[in-house]
Amino acid sequence: MTDKTLLTPDVPDANTPNTDVRQQQLQHWLQQVFVNQDFTLDSLPGDASARRYHRIQLLDSNGANAARYIVMDSADEQDAMQQFINVAKLMMPAINVPELVAQDVAKGFLVLQDFGMIEFAHLLVSATPAQINDYYQLAMQTLVALQKLPAAIETEAQSETVQHPLPNYDAAMLRREMDLFSDWFVPFIGVSLDETLWDNLKAALVAEILTQPQVIVHRDYHSRNLMQDEADMSRLGVIDFQDAVIGAYSYDLVSLVRDAYVEWSETQVSRWIHDFWQLQQQAELATVSSAEQFENDVNVMGVQRHLKVLGIFIRLSERDGKDRYLADVPKVMRDLMFELEWLGAHGSEDIKCEVLPFNSWIQDNALPAYQRKFVQQYI
Repeated sequence: MTDKTLLTPDVPDANTPNTDVRQQQLQHWLQQVFVNQDFTLDSLPGDASARRYHRIQLLDSNGANAARYIVMDSADEQDAMQQFINVAKLMMPAINVPELVAQDVAKGFLVLQDFGMIEFAHLLVSATPAQINDYYQLAMQTLVALQKLPAAIETEAQSETVQHPLPNYDAAMLRREMDLFSDWFVPFIGVSLDETLWDNLKAALVAEILTQPQVIVHRDYHSRNLMQDEADMSRLGVIDFQDAVIGAYSYDLVSLVRDAYVEWSETQVSRWIHDFWQLQQQAELATVSSAEQFENDVNVMGVQRHLKVLGIFIRLSERDGKDRYLADVPKVMRDLMFELEWLGAHGSEDIKCEVLPFNSWIQDNALPAYQRKFVQQYI
């Protein structure tokens, strides 16, 4: 459902008496950006953030559709908007991110290129297995292009490495994200988590993650943040990248192949993991010596990510009233369980020592409580 308004420059907004002050500010700003230009404005469904998005359709003198753009309203997240702009400029030479058309960071408004209305997830719905594989190969090739960007900046004059404009995905951030699981998910299902058991698991995961090659990480590289570019269908448009960091080379692939919103067999997931390792080699990116070791790295990273996502989805419901994400919890839980079991069987000895007791706690305590909560209420 959208909120559609036809606007004419310099005419008071008398036809929309219920429009809030923020909407009026946005409309006034757009009239200044697109001078003497009629347009319609559609409010788009919200995401997990506090940002609001709109689609602006410019109209020619005959009232016919002309150019179309996306408008970002980030009233309470100016820092995030500035980071979005910074990261867009950083990524633009390598991958297809939206062109920046107009901006006012102080006001929290940004006009962007519109890739269209077809998400990567939409492409998969009626696709054949061969087409699905082609789409994922394109997504992985796009990710390789992103990872080819330097994770550190070297000054030309002095040949010295300087601080990258992106934050590091360091031990503190990795632990803080995992604590979303203990802070939100565990209380939600009504169980207790032994603090020593939890700290040992986090320490083992962080130790392995920090040894992985470091690249630019999109941090939310999945089927809802990849778009079919209607202007160039040979390329995927990449959005929602403002939280990018310098971190482990396996993170974005986990987001893609174990997406919270799309499910594939683990046989297929493993095949794509091996394909990506080969793409890394062909691109001469830093990677491990075997596809099997890379699969280990992906599963280690996957445990960290899925612990975080379980906590985020509960927080979105409990704190922000966004209950729709509860429907995606079972997929994330299945992914976490697979990764824990895989590492318990195939991981390093250090990982096995901490994963096996944690997995026992999951099986004996968390899983029964989770099933009672979700099977009865949310599935």
